[in-house]
Amino acid sequence: MRGLLLLFADEDPDVVMMAWDALSALTRTLDVERQIAHVSDVRQAVRYATADLKGDLLPGFCLPKGLTPILPLFRESILNGLPEEKENAAMMLGDIIKLTSPDSIQPSVVHITGPLIRILGDRFNSSVKAAVLETLALLLSKVGVMLKQFLPQLQTTFLKALNDTSRPVRIKAGVALSQLVVIHTRADPLFVEMHNGIKNTEDPAIRETMLQALRSIITAGGDKMSEQLTLAILSTLTTPALLAHPEDPPRGAVGGCLGALLHCLPAAHRDAALLHHVLAAAHPPTHPPEDWLLIHGRSCALFVALKETPDHVYRDPYEDKVEKTLLSYLASDKTPIVCNGIRGIGYLMRYLLENDKPVPQNILSQFVRSMNHTSNEVKQLMARASAVVGREARLERGAGGDVLRALLPALVNGTKEKNTYVRANAELALRAVLRLPHDEQFHQQCMSLLDEGAREALADVVARVLRRAHSDGRDEDLDCTLLT
Repeated sequence: MRGLLLLFADEDPDVVMMAWDALSALTRTLDVERQIAHVSDVRQAVRYATADLKGDLLPGFCLPKGLTPILPLFRESILNGLPEEKENAAMMLGDIIKLTSPDSIQPSVVHITGPLIRILGDRFNSSVKAAVLETLALLLSKVGVMLKQFLPQLQTTFLKALNDTSRPVRIKAGVALSQLVVIHTRADPLFVEMHNGIKNTEDPAIRETMLQALRSIITAGGDKMSEQLTLAILSTLTTPALLAHPEDPPRGAVGGCLGALLHCLPAAHRDAALLHHVLAAAHPPTHPPEDWLLIHGRSCALFVALKETPDHVYRDPYEDKVEKTLLSYLASDKTPIVCNGIRGIGYLMRYLLENDKPVPQNILSQFVRSMNHTSNEVKQLMARASAVVGREARLERGAGGDVLRALLPALVNGTKEKNTYVRANAELALRAVLRLPHDEQFHQQCMSLLDEGAREALADVVARVLRRAHSDGRDEDLDCTLLT
């Protein structure tokens, strides 16, 4: 079986076809116990087959009815296996869905989806439910509209999982709902259910994951919401009890939800929400104790809006107001607010550079000065935000020159910091910004922008640190409002 699956990656279509026929014949001969026992072999063989794969899809699974040979193993394990075998089967299917084209999945949609929904309706442990939810989310992201016949069952199942006692199950249910809302034609009942859940649940942990789920369906399908419902959700999110919640995670989740909601609001209401709830007075730099929580909630909303839909926020006549608000966050005496200012500026810079617009000088200068902040947390975050700009923005275009001239010396200084984490993040940021070791030409282009002293300092860091082979680490999301 392993040998045949390895041939699924062969470059010769005839070899792939013969391997598929042979695997189909082989899996039909297996008895029940051996079908279940071979699930782990399939997962391992698929990993080997994809090790040198060119592209995202495995040719053997992309044949017509490509999933048919492994369906007997999946069905037997998911319906009749022990809990750990059910989990393994769901994960195997998830691995294979990622490698299969939508057209090849289509003939097997009913055979896959029915058993998965059935498992979620029974009382299995949280790891089984989490694996099944993750696989259903993958299936929805791949074939979406083909699952429309299952929409009512899936919605009921996912909403039930949002109230599960297990946090990973609730988070996976939220991700699955964000895929489900995409194929919805009448999404209001789903949004109403989520909104009521947030207002009525007694359990703060469940409310927190519900807020994240609400945010994810707003991001994916908020334009399907009625105006009346959008305004009702806005009213709930902007109550001080939520936006100025005394604990960080719920407050961040509410702020993130509000930031994501802005683009769904009718223009007049969006402007009012910006002025009264997101950009509302963030002065003076030293806040009374009761005010800083509300300002922190608002700062979460602003950076999430700049991350997800910057064109709805950073626009005439609010550009100046957004800049002043971000700068006021950097001047705060509360580190979490300063950090959100850094996040907001990082996302704003990414947006401006993607559109070849200059980054305002006051924003750029204060951003690079944050490498001299008294808090190591702020310095680390400045480096991480710079890495996001380096990876995702178009620094080689006209507006990128000024950013590089300001950013590179600050990051070089970061590599000389005493704190190990600050140093490491500054080095990773320099690798991202200079595109080392992949783009030597761009690295030399960056060097030419600097004056002699800064050029020598950068060359020294590159020679001493950045040429060493080491991993680039995880591409961490700057967004602290997302639950993991």
